Formats: sequence, C-alpha cells, structure tokens
Amino acid sequence: MTKVFISYSHDSDAHRERVRKLSDRLRTEGIDCDIDQYDPTPNEGWPLWMLKHIQDANYVLLICTETYQKRVEQREEPGKGLGVRWEGMLLLNQLYRNQSLNTKFIPVIFRPEDEAFIPDPVFGFSRYNLSHPREYDNLYRHIRGELGADKPPLGAPHFIRTIHSNSLPTVEGKLFGRKDELALLDKAWADPQTRVVQFIAPGGTGKTKLLRHWLDHTDNIEALIAWSFYSQGSSEDKQISATPFFSHSFNALHSDKTTFSTEEEKGEHLAHLLRQQRCLLVLDGLEPLQHAGRGMRGELKDRAIRQLLKNLAGEHTSLCIITTRLAVHELCDRAHTISHDLQNLAVEDGIDLLKYWKIRGSDEELKKAVQEYGCHALALHLLGNALHTYLDGDVRKRDTLDELIDDYDDAGRHAFKVMQAYREWLSGTPELQLLHLLGLFDHPIETDVLQVLWQSQIPNLTAGIAEKAWKVAIRDLREKHRMLSAHEGRPDLLDCHPLIREYFGKQLQTQHPDAWQQAHERLYEYYKALPEEEFPDTLEEMQPLFSAVAHGCAAGLHQQAMWIYSYRVQRGWEQYLFYKFSASSDSLSTLSSLFSIPWSHTANSISQDAKAALFNWVANDLSSLGRLNEAVIPMSLAAELRFKQRHWEEVELNFRNLSELHLFLGNINESIEYAEKSIYYGKRHGSMFSQMASLTTLAHSLHQASEMNKAKRLYQQAEQIQKNQRSYEPYLYSIQGFHYCDLLLELEESKEASIRITESLRINQIHREMSLVSIALTKLSHAQLFSKQQKWVKSLEKSDEAISHLHLSGVQKYLPYGLLARAALFRKTRDFDRARQDLQEVFDIAEPSGMRLHLTDYHLEMARLILAEEEEGVCNTPLQETDVGAYCIRPLSLQSHIAAAARLITETGYHRRDAELAKLQQYIG
Repeated sequence: MTKVFISYSHDSDAHRERVRKLSDRLRTEGIDCDIDQYDPTPNEGWPLWMLKHIQDANYVLLICTETYQKRVEQREEPGKGLGVRWEGMLLLNQLYRNQSLNTKFIPVIFRPEDEAFIPDPVFGFSRYNLSHPREYDNLYRHIRGELGADKPPLGAPHFIRTIHSNSLPTVEGKLFGRKDELALLDKAWADPQTRVVQFIAPGGTGKTKLLRHWLDHTDNIEALIAWSFYSQGSSEDKQISATPFFSHSFNALHSDKTTFSTEEEKGEHLAHLLRQQRCLLVLDGLEPLQHAGRGMRGELKDRAIRQLLKNLAGEHTSLCIITTRLAVHELCDRAHTISHDLQNLAVEDGIDLLKYWKIRGSDEELKKAVQEYGCHALALHLLGNALHTYLDGDVRKRDTLDELIDDYDDAGRHAFKVMQAYREWLSGTPELQLLHLLGLFDHPIETDVLQVLWQSQIPNLTAGIAEKAWKVAIRDLREKHRMLSAHEGRPDLLDCHPLIREYFGKQLQTQHPDAWQQAHERLYEYYKALPEEEFPDTLEEMQPLFSAVAHGCAAGLHQQAMWIYSYRVQRGWEQYLFYKFSASSDSLSTLSSLFSIPWSHTANSISQDAKAALFNWVANDLSSLGRLNEAVIPMSLAAELRFKQRHWEEVELNFRNLSELHLFLGNINESIEYAEKSIYYGKRHGSMFSQMASLTTLAHSLHQASEMNKAKRLYQQAEQIQKNQRSYEPYLYSIQGFHYCDLLLELEESKEASIRITESLRINQIHREMSLVSIALTKLSHAQLFSKQQKWVKSLEKSDEAISHLHLSGVQKYLPYGLLARAALFRKTRDFDRARQDLQEVFDIAEPSGMRLHLTDYHLEMARLILAEEEEGVCNTPLQETDVGAYCIRPLSLQSHIAAAARLITETGYHRRDAELAKLQQYIG
C-alpha cells in the first residue's frame, strides 16, 4: 500500500485544520497517509518518529508556506520550528544522496501566493496548488502512480473521454442575481442522486444566460453536451424535429449508429451512451417539443426525447438540465428530479443591471424604472443599452419611449416596447435591415445564407447597401447595441434572442410585405437547389429541402413547397420518411409550414385536392407518433373533403381510419358509427379489400362493446368476401386476422383460431412484402394460442418475437397488445419484475396518447399482478416511487387500479372487460 507523510509547519490552527483534512481525505480514498496530529506523543521521540516516517514513505508532501520555507532553509531564529528544521535536514540529505534526483518530495500549496515559498531544492519539481478544484485529483493520481505511466503501444482510435460540445449562445452582458439558482446547480451537479433539473420561465427571463454563466464558471465538468432547441425555432406552437439534436449528440459521443427501428430506440441509445461516463446534458428551450395548446399539460411531442428523459430520470449517472417555458409533464413528481420556477429579477438586481450600463439617476428613480419594466431581464438589458446609447444614460428619459403600438403578450411586452424605440432610432440604417433579415428566420443563420439575400438586392431590405456597411452593421449590433448572440466555434453564425427575431420579423412582414415575400422566395430557390441529388438518401441531406418547404410557404408558394415535399422528400406516395427512417417527426415538422393553424387550417392557396392529401399525411404522422387525439381533426377534415369531391373509395378509407382512431381513444360509439359509414361506402364504391376491411373494422369495434355474436357474423361475412375473390386465401390474415383470432380465442374456439394462425403464417412466408405489423400480430396470435394451451415457454418465445417486430415497425399504437400479453405471461410464470416493466411501458405509451382501452387493460392487468404478488408474499403496495430499470412504477394500490378500470369502462363502453372487472371487484368486496 502506498505510504504518504505530510511535512508542514504549525502556522495557525486554521492551517493545521487544512492539513488534517487533506490527510483525512487521502486516507478515506485508500492512501495510507500520516501526520503528527494522529500521534501526539510517539514512544520513540519526535526525531526518530520523523526519520522513520520519511524513510518509509513513498511520497512526502511538503505543505509550503512562508514559515515552512524559512524553517527548512534555516532562516528563522533559533528555537522555533525544530520539527520542520529536522525534516528539512532529512529532505536535503536524501536529495544529496540521490544526486538531486527527486521521486519522493512533492511541494503542495493551499494558496496561489504560497508558490513563492517553495524551498529552492524542490522548486523545479512538480507542485500542486490545491486552491484549484482539479489539482487534488492530479495530486491523487500522482500518488497512485497514474501519472507518467509507460507509453502503451499504439492502438485503434477511440473516442476522447473529455467531451465539450456547447451549442448554447453566448448572451451579452453580466449575470445579475440568481445566487439561489447557481447554488441549486452546484448542488445538483455534486449530488449523484439528482438526475434532472428543469428551469421553467417565460421568454426573456434569463434562462439561457443563467446556464451559460454557470457553465462558464464551473470547472469540474469533464463531459458536456449543450444543445439549444431555440436554434430550430422558439415558438411553442411550432412543430420541430429532434433529429438535429440526436445527430449532434451521436457525433459528439462518437457513435456510428445512424439507423433506428423506432424513435424510442434512438432515445434509448443516447441514454446508453450517456451512461458510459458522468456527463452533463443541457437541453435549452425545450418548449417547441412540448404540447402548449389550450388544455395541454406540456407533454412531450417527440417520442425519442420522451424516452431519453425517462431513462435519465430513472437509474442514471449523468445530469440533465432543461430550460423551458412550461413544465415537462412527464417529469412531474418524479423522484430525483428538481423543477424550479425561475422568476423575474429581484428589484435590487435590476437596479444593478441598469448601473452596469452606467445609467444615471437616484436609487428611487432606478427602482421605479425596474418595476415599470416588470423586472424582466431582457427588457432591462435593452432599456439599459438604449438609455446609454441614445438618451445620455439618464433614467428619467425613459419617458420619451412611446407606448407599444402593436398587440403583444405580457411575457415580452416590456422588451417589445424598447425594440419599438430601436426601430425608430435605427430607421434607414443597415442595422435595422440586418435585424429584419434575422427576423426572416426563427433560428441562427450563417453569414453565407445572408450573403445570398444581400446579393439579391431586394428593395426595402438589401438593395443599395454596400457589403462593408453590412459588416459594420454586424459589428455595431454585436458590440454597440449588444443585440447579437455568439456561438462557440461558429463566428459565421448570426443569432439574437428569439423575442428580438419575433419582433423585427413581424415588422418586416407587416411594413414591407413585398420584401418579406421576395426574401423567402429567394431562400426557397436557394435551399431547393442545395442538395447534390434530386432525391437525397439521408435525413441530413434532406435538411435543405425541409428549409425550402418552410421558406416557400412563407413566400406564399404553398403548392410548389408541397410538391417539393411530396415528390423529392416522400418519393410520391411512398411515405419515404416513415418507411425508410421512421421519421414521422421530421415529416410533421416540415408539413407544419403548410398550415395556418395546426392541424385544422391549411394555407388558402393549397388546392382542395392537395388539402385532402395534406390532412391525411398529417393524420398518419400524428397517429404513428402516438398523438391520436390530434390526428382525429385532420383525418375528419380529409374525409369531409373527399366526400365533397365524391372520391368514395377514399371516403371509405378515411371513415375506416377514423373508426380505428376513435377505438384506440376509447370512443367506442363513435368508432362503431364511422365503421358503419365505411361499410356503406365500401359496398357501393369500394374494392373487395375495402369491403372486407370495413366489415372487420366494425366487427372489432363491436367486439370491444361485448357484442360478440354480431362481431363474429361480420368476420364471417368479411372472410366469405375474401374467399369469393381469392379462393387461394380463404381466411382472414394480417391485422384483420389478428382481431378475428382474438375473438375466437375469447370464445374458446381455439381450433378455428389455430387454422387461421397457420394460414397467416403461410401467407407471411409467401408474401415477403408483408408489413412488420402484420408479421408481428400473427406471431402474437400464435403466442396467445400457446398461452391458452399453457405452453408458457413457446408462448413467451412468440411474444418476444412479436414485440421485437412491433418495435421495429415504428407504429406505436399496436405495441401495447404485445406488451400486455407478455406481462400476463410473466405474471403466470411469477416473473413479477418483468411484468411490471412491460406494464410500465404500456402506461407510458397509452397515457400521453389517450389510448383509453389500452389504459383499461393496463389497470386490470396491474390489479391481477398485485394479487399474484400477494399470493407469493411479495410487497405490492409501494410507499414511494420505485425504480425498475429505466422506468418508474406508479404507486397505485389494488383498489385504485380496479377503480380506474371501472371508471374507464363506464366512460368508454369497453364492456368486453365487464366480467374481468366484476371478478376483481368481487375479490376486494
């Protein structure tokens, strides 16, 4: 074991305490360290005690101070510090004997100024300044022999453990106040039990500035990934994609995995990478990825981000810091998560901010000004600069600022008032035109892109302004007015606060609509020509086309933009983004530009035929993302348009899709109603498949309402239609076959179910193009048949295969079928932990999506699981949330689960589960 001795002078009680704490820490971390304070009266006497410890030690730490140096170098009056004098003599003798080679004596200082007092014999050797937080770690590694190790042979390239990837903008000006928040961040980073911190505040409150300040002043972060979603747009009602964030993170973490079967797998993979080391992940401006509309709770729209945060909030080694304008619903009341509402500045901090700008006035006047502007950080920053630059630094002259003309919400109203003044002061200058240019975008922009607009000479925007004037405008907005933000390592990137972009963009659009339209049209032409290939093969290569759609729509070129999307992105009707990349989020983000109100009002210039296609695309994307409630409106509007256009076969398809949507949402009566309409149009105008599919859709809905006999007759009718048209395929298969087998197994007609399962397996072998969902559901039917026969091993094998295929399919709404079936198997085989994990995943899918039938089944199966655990003597009533893998089981009692199931059955009409509910109610009664 490594032995260490500490040589020091007794300068003061405080100094002695510092030395003892250093020794104590080394001992608690496995280093056999000794000091005189541990042995105040050695039997052999102090001279022999010191000689023995210095000779036996592998390392001697010399705690250097002015007093210590004087005593070692024999420059202090006789009679003082005899111990240090003796230790200094022993030190010099050993260095002399070793011909000045030093491998034992290590100078250590507690204060930077003590470096001047390192004794000359050891001045040229490695020393450690413990006032710097990282120096202790370096000293510890030195003692452990981990510094200066033998050079290993050259191996394969490997990613560097120290990661620094910071895309947060640097916000101008000093941070004022926020001491409590800075302390909170320090404590969270030091506490491994804290896994997520979210700061919640309106725009302009200073969330980004707070984080940037803390990051810049925190030295012990070895791995950092900081991403600002404001770089993709800051509006809460904007639909953005998380793909750029994941691509950036995978690149920073040196992951070469680029394809994922589901969005959840993407989130899981990033969480796995972050587990490899202690990492800080910063997600700034998360609100564009949240539901912010009326009646919404701030749920995450993006499934990959949702999965990532659930993993980070569960068992994890890293810390995630979030800033957002509304709390993330999925993180509410989670263990190891801190939610902090960031308030506006304290009055005294606002006064200090104005004084920073050298604003003159009495404390009372300054206080009055701060209160007038709501203590809003951005507003006071702009006001301070305005007063300093244009109004002689006199706080009283703020009264010359006109009241805000336009209508803005309260969150940024005070900031907009100052921006209105800037608009007047900068009138006719390149600086104002540059702010208008930045307002064309809702994200940071490269100077190369602005160069395209400058060269276009757009009247009332870029015409008649020399290139030198643009460069001066950039400099003045950055240095004089401090309205531009910088990005680390990207000097070519121009950015400003989202509220500034919002204001000046709106001014350009309303005051100079022709310039607004021409600028966006030029950007549309630029971005659509940017990809080298007409049909890009990767999401990264498609990014310019996504931008082309957005700018084309802003220019009023909705039909042309829609053509770019349908032809070059989606490959016609191939739904390329979904089937190739499972990228429904990217698709939805792009399509949002074609809407004036998502997802109910498209741009007026889009043709009626194109509108119906657009509503269908959006409904499909929303459905695949699990946002079923939102999918109902566009699907209904598509059906309405197709009805007016008398496209009856598409009307049948829309009604059938609406029936399925309402069924998943637990609106069984509406589901039956739409299914009956689809049958009507399927019989009159549809193909054989549409007639068969509409009959099975109604049958499935009736089955959930416990109309078993009616449902069976409809399945038989559908099967007869198929047999008449395709004698070589006499039985229902795929999704329709799965639902029919589900009914047959419930009616104890296992033989009939077995025939159809065998037929479906045969068809899956023949038709290689069968969808993953069809293959998965066939396997699940097989698993349910084995379960009926109590062949648990075979049933579990088929369930695993089915769930794997369902994950790969990316269609989330069918996944709970497999998870519920497997959870029941785990319950029967007494694998309770895995049953709970599957049920938690069901809940995580069904609850935010509003899939009330799946939620009912979740509560019923949880109740059965709790009863099974009771039979085995397992504690099943958790007193607090309990981590299970990456998830967190909801602590509901048996009675609560049964009550929740009863309420849902009453609300939905899910009477198929009446008998199961009655059995559980009888048990607790």
